Amino acid sequence: MNENELGRILSDNIKKYRKGIFTQESLAEKSGLSVQLINGIEGGRKWVSKDSLSRIADALGVQVYQLFVPQSANPVIIDDTPENEKIRAQIQAQVLDGMRKSVNKFLDKMESDTSITV
Repeated sequence: MNENELGRILSDNIKKYRKGIFTQESLAEKSGLSVQLINGIEGGRKWVSKDSLSRIADALGVQVYQLFVPQSANPVIIDDTPENEKIRAQIQAQVLDGMRKSVNKFLDKMESDTSITV
């Protein structure tokens, strides 16, 4: 996954989570960011700092990693048995941990790269 794909996923998810709840203006106000920044992120023209990303996630009521989960990801259906529930919880914890690490690694790289617009 490259930076453009991550930007598109971020844009799509911000739109998805704010739909029917926030306009770009009200999301900007709730997150303490500018409307221009929100518009630029959703339009794929701007990237965000860790702080801005955290503010957007908080305003939307989601975890930061949720903004990077592709919408095209299809959930796997597992029968609801106690054993399968335990396995599902373990897999979910491992996947979420891996995603958090990947997103944090990418954000650290982005923060040190001065060529990326914040």
